Amino acid sequence: MQKENNNNNNNNNNKFNFFKFERKDIDFPFYNNNPKLSIQHWIILLISVLIPLILIFLPHTGLERAEGILYFLIPFLIFGIVSSWKYDLICKKLQRNDLKLIISLIILEFIFSIAIALIIKYIFNIHAQTNPAIGELSSLLFWIVFPFQIFGEELLKIIPFLLLLTIFYKISNNRKISIVISTALVLIMFGLIHLPAYKNIFSVLLLQGLGSIFTMFGYLKTKNIFVSYLIHIIYDTITFIIASVGAH
Repeated sequence: MQKENNNNNNNNNNKFNFFKFERKDIDFPFYNNNPKLSIQHWIILLISVLIPLILIFLPHTGLERAEGILYFLIPFLIFGIVSSWKYDLICKKLQRNDLKLIISLIILEFIFSIAIALIIKYIFNIHAQTNPAIGELSSLLFWIVFPFQIFGEELLKIIPFLLLLTIFYKISNNRKISIVISTALVLIMFGLIHLPAYKNIFSVLLLQGLGSIFTMFGYLKTKNIFVSYLIHIIYDTITFIIASVGAH
Protein backbone atom coordinates (compact mmCIF):
# COMPACT_ATOMS: atom_id res chain seq x y z
CA MET A 1 0.00 0.00 0.00
CA GLN A 2 2.85 2.38 0.91
CA LYS A 3 4.59 1.60 -2.38
CA GLU A 4 1.39 2.32 -4.31
CA ASN A 5 1.01 5.67 -2.51
CA ASN A 6 4.61 6.56 -3.37
CA ASN A 7 4.00 5.74 -7.03
CA ASN A 8 0.88 7.92 -7.05
CA ASN A 9 2.83 10.78 -5.46
CA ASN A 10 5.59 10.41 -8.06
CA ASN A 11 3.02 10.51 -10.87
CA ASN A 12 1.43 13.63 -9.39
CA ASN A 13 4.83 15.29 -9.04
CA ASN A 14 5.69 14.40 -12.62
CA LYS A 15 2.42 15.92 -13.86
CA PHE A 16 3.10 19.06 -11.83
CA ASN A 17 6.47 19.41 -13.58
CA PHE A 18 4.74 19.50 -16.98
CA PHE A 19 3.43 22.70 -18.53
CA LYS A 20 -0.33 22.76 -19.06
CA PHE A 21 0.05 22.78 -22.84
CA GLU A 22 2.15 19.59 -22.88
CA ARG A 23 0.90 16.09 -23.49
CA LYS A 24 1.43 14.32 -20.20
CA ASP A 25 1.69 10.75 -21.52
CA ILE A 26 5.09 11.27 -23.19
CA ASP A 27 8.27 13.06 -22.19
CA PHE A 28 11.49 14.32 -23.75
CA PRO A 29 14.26 11.73 -23.98
CA PHE A 30 17.63 11.69 -22.21
CA TYR A 31 17.39 14.55 -19.67
CA ASN A 32 16.00 12.34 -16.89
CA ASN A 33 18.00 9.23 -17.85
CA ASN A 34 15.14 8.14 -20.08
CA PRO A 35 17.25 6.56 -21.59
CA LYS A 36 20.60 7.64 -20.25
CA LEU A 37 23.35 8.69 -22.66
CA SER A 38 27.01 8.49 -21.79
CA ILE A 39 29.20 11.61 -21.95
CA GLN A 40 30.88 10.11 -25.02
CA HIS A 41 27.53 9.82 -26.78
CA TRP A 42 26.67 13.41 -25.89
CA ILE A 43 29.97 14.57 -27.34
CA ILE A 44 29.27 12.67 -30.56
CA LEU A 45 25.77 14.18 -30.73
CA LEU A 46 27.22 17.65 -30.19
CA ILE A 47 29.70 17.10 -33.01
CA SER A 48 26.82 16.00 -35.26
CA VAL A 49 25.27 19.48 -35.02
CA LEU A 50 28.55 21.40 -34.95
CA ILE A 51 29.57 20.07 -38.37
CA PRO A 52 26.47 21.46 -40.16
CA LEU A 53 26.85 24.75 -38.24
CA ILE A 54 30.45 25.05 -39.43
CA LEU A 55 29.36 24.36 -43.01
CA ILE A 56 26.74 27.11 -42.75
CA PHE A 57 29.30 29.71 -41.68
CA LEU A 58 32.00 28.70 -44.17
CA PRO A 59 32.31 30.82 -47.33
CA HIS A 60 29.82 29.76 -50.01
CA THR A 61 31.21 27.33 -52.56
CA GLY A 62 28.20 26.96 -54.85
CA LEU A 63 27.44 23.56 -53.32
CA GLU A 64 24.94 24.81 -50.72
CA ARG A 65 22.16 22.57 -52.04
CA ALA A 66 24.33 19.48 -51.69
CA GLU A 67 25.36 20.63 -48.22
CA GLY A 68 21.66 20.78 -47.36
CA ILE A 69 21.61 16.98 -47.50
CA LEU A 70 24.47 16.87 -44.98
CA TYR A 71 22.48 19.06 -42.56
CA PHE A 72 20.06 16.12 -42.45
CA LEU A 73 22.27 13.07 -42.86
CA ILE A 74 24.93 13.83 -40.25
CA PRO A 75 22.73 14.53 -37.21
CA PHE A 76 20.09 11.99 -38.27
CA LEU A 77 22.51 9.08 -38.61
CA ILE A 78 24.49 9.97 -35.49
CA PHE A 79 21.29 10.31 -33.46
CA GLY A 80 20.42 6.79 -34.60
CA ILE A 81 23.81 5.46 -33.58
CA VAL A 82 23.87 6.97 -30.07
CA SER A 83 20.23 6.05 -29.39
CA SER A 84 20.62 2.46 -30.65
CA TRP A 85 18.41 3.42 -33.63
CA LYS A 86 15.48 4.33 -31.40
CA TYR A 87 14.17 7.09 -33.62
CA ASP A 88 10.81 6.82 -31.87
CA LEU A 89 12.39 8.87 -29.08
CA ILE A 90 11.74 11.95 -31.23
CA CYS A 91 9.78 10.59 -34.22
CA LYS A 92 6.28 9.55 -33.21
CA LYS A 93 2.99 8.75 -34.90
CA LEU A 94 0.85 11.77 -35.65
CA GLN A 95 -2.30 12.00 -33.55
CA ARG A 96 -5.75 12.99 -34.75
CA ASN A 97 -5.62 16.51 -33.33
CA ASP A 98 -2.10 17.21 -34.63
CA LEU A 99 -3.45 18.54 -37.94
CA LYS A 100 -5.43 21.23 -36.12
CA LEU A 101 -2.35 22.14 -34.09
CA ILE A 102 -0.15 22.34 -37.20
CA ILE A 103 -2.60 24.54 -39.11
CA SER A 104 -3.09 26.85 -36.11
CA LEU A 105 0.66 27.31 -35.58
CA ILE A 106 1.28 27.98 -39.28
CA ILE A 107 -1.37 30.71 -39.27
CA LEU A 108 0.09 32.23 -36.10
CA GLU A 109 3.59 32.15 -37.60
CA PHE A 110 2.41 34.03 -40.69
CA ILE A 111 0.70 36.66 -38.52
CA PHE A 112 3.84 36.99 -36.38
CA SER A 113 6.19 37.22 -39.38
CA ILE A 114 4.10 39.90 -41.10
CA ALA A 115 3.80 41.91 -37.89
CA ILE A 116 7.53 41.73 -37.10
CA ALA A 117 8.48 42.58 -40.71
CA LEU A 118 6.29 45.69 -40.54
CA ILE A 119 7.67 46.69 -37.14
CA ILE A 120 11.33 46.42 -38.12
CA LYS A 121 10.60 48.21 -41.42
CA TYR A 122 8.59 51.18 -40.20
CA ILE A 123 9.91 51.59 -36.66
CA PHE A 124 13.55 50.50 -37.00
CA ASN A 125 13.90 51.22 -40.74
CA ILE A 126 15.26 47.74 -41.39
CA HIS A 127 14.04 45.97 -44.50
CA ALA A 128 13.76 42.20 -44.05
CA GLN A 129 15.84 40.54 -46.74
CA THR A 130 14.18 38.13 -49.13
CA ASN A 131 14.96 34.46 -48.58
CA PRO A 132 17.95 33.69 -50.85
CA ALA A 133 16.39 30.33 -51.71
CA ILE A 134 13.63 32.10 -53.67
CA GLY A 135 16.08 32.57 -56.53
CA GLU A 136 16.43 28.78 -56.79
CA LEU A 137 12.77 27.80 -56.99
CA SER A 138 13.08 26.78 -60.63
CA SER A 139 15.82 24.29 -59.80
CA LEU A 140 14.83 20.62 -59.54
CA LEU A 141 17.80 20.00 -57.22
CA PHE A 142 16.43 22.59 -54.82
CA TRP A 143 13.11 20.75 -54.45
CA ILE A 144 14.86 17.39 -54.06
CA VAL A 145 17.08 18.68 -51.26
CA PHE A 146 14.47 20.97 -49.67
CA PRO A 147 12.55 18.34 -47.58
CA PHE A 148 15.80 16.88 -46.22
CA GLN A 149 17.30 20.27 -45.40
CA ILE A 150 14.18 21.32 -43.49
CA PHE A 151 14.25 18.09 -41.46
CA GLY A 152 17.94 18.74 -40.83
CA GLU A 153 17.14 22.24 -39.58
CA GLU A 154 14.65 20.76 -37.13
CA LEU A 155 17.34 18.37 -35.89
CA LEU A 156 19.63 21.40 -35.45
CA LYS A 157 17.03 22.71 -33.00
CA ILE A 158 15.87 19.53 -31.29
CA ILE A 159 19.26 17.93 -30.59
CA PRO A 160 20.76 21.09 -28.98
CA PHE A 161 17.49 21.51 -27.06
CA LEU A 162 17.78 18.00 -25.62
CA LEU A 163 21.44 18.58 -24.75
CA LEU A 164 20.73 21.91 -23.04
CA LEU A 165 17.68 20.46 -21.27
CA THR A 166 19.86 17.70 -19.84
CA ILE A 167 22.53 20.17 -18.67
CA PHE A 168 20.14 22.62 -17.03
CA TYR A 169 18.05 19.87 -15.46
CA LYS A 170 21.18 18.42 -13.86
CA ILE A 171 21.99 21.87 -12.50
CA SER A 172 18.54 22.99 -11.35
CA ASN A 173 16.51 19.78 -11.01
CA ASN A 174 13.65 21.94 -12.30
CA ARG A 175 12.09 20.69 -15.51
CA LYS A 176 10.07 23.80 -16.36
CA ILE A 177 12.93 26.25 -15.89
CA SER A 178 15.24 23.97 -17.87
CA ILE A 179 12.76 23.85 -20.78
CA VAL A 180 12.37 27.65 -20.84
CA ILE A 181 16.11 28.36 -20.77
CA SER A 182 16.93 25.64 -23.30
CA THR A 183 14.21 26.82 -25.68
CA ALA A 184 15.36 30.45 -25.47
CA LEU A 185 18.97 29.51 -26.22
CA VAL A 186 17.97 27.29 -29.13
CA LEU A 187 15.85 30.07 -30.67
CA ILE A 188 18.80 32.47 -30.42
CA MET A 189 21.13 29.91 -31.96
CA PHE A 190 18.70 29.11 -34.76
CA GLY A 191 18.34 32.79 -35.56
CA LEU A 192 22.11 33.28 -35.68
CA ILE A 193 22.68 30.43 -38.15
CA HIS A 194 20.65 32.47 -40.65
CA LEU A 195 23.04 35.41 -40.35
CA PRO A 196 25.22 34.42 -43.34
CA ALA A 197 22.11 34.43 -45.56
CA TYR A 198 20.24 37.47 -44.20
CA LYS A 199 23.18 39.61 -42.94
CA ASN A 200 21.20 41.58 -40.31
CA ILE A 201 21.51 40.20 -36.77
CA PHE A 202 18.48 42.10 -35.46
CA SER A 203 16.30 40.75 -38.24
CA VAL A 204 17.41 37.11 -37.93
CA LEU A 205 17.00 37.07 -34.15
CA LEU A 206 13.41 38.28 -34.48
CA LEU A 207 12.17 36.66 -37.70
CA GLN A 208 14.13 33.41 -37.89
CA GLY A 209 14.99 33.10 -34.18
CA LEU A 210 11.94 34.18 -32.22
CA GLY A 211 9.77 33.24 -35.21
CA SER A 212 10.78 29.61 -34.70
CA ILE A 213 8.86 29.55 -31.42
CA PHE A 214 5.89 28.16 -33.35
CA THR A 215 7.75 25.09 -34.65
CA MET A 216 9.39 24.66 -31.24
CA PHE A 217 6.02 24.88 -29.52
CA GLY A 218 4.78 22.10 -31.80
CA TYR A 219 7.66 19.92 -30.62
CA LEU A 220 7.42 20.97 -26.96
CA LYS A 221 3.73 20.09 -26.87
CA THR A 222 3.90 16.77 -28.71
CA LYS A 223 7.57 15.69 -28.31
CA ASN A 224 7.26 14.73 -31.98
CA ILE A 225 9.69 16.18 -34.51
CA PHE A 226 7.25 15.32 -37.31
CA VAL A 227 4.91 18.02 -35.98
CA SER A 228 7.57 20.76 -35.96
CA TYR A 229 8.85 19.50 -39.33
CA LEU A 230 5.43 19.75 -40.98
CA ILE A 231 4.89 23.25 -39.60
CA HIS A 232 8.30 24.30 -40.91
CA ILE A 233 8.08 22.77 -44.39
CA ILE A 234 4.47 23.83 -45.04
CA TYR A 235 5.20 27.39 -43.90
CA ASP A 236 8.28 27.65 -46.12
CA THR A 237 6.52 26.06 -49.09
CA ILE A 238 3.62 28.52 -48.88
CA THR A 239 6.12 31.38 -48.60
CA PHE A 240 7.95 30.16 -51.72
CA ILE A 241 4.71 29.76 -53.67
CA ILE A 242 3.60 33.29 -52.76
CA ALA A 243 7.00 34.68 -53.73
CA SER A 244 7.01 32.73 -56.99
CA VAL A 245 3.52 33.96 -57.97
CA GLY A 246 4.43 37.52 -57.03
CA ALA A 247 7.51 37.39 -59.25
CA HIS A 248 5.41 36.66 -62.37
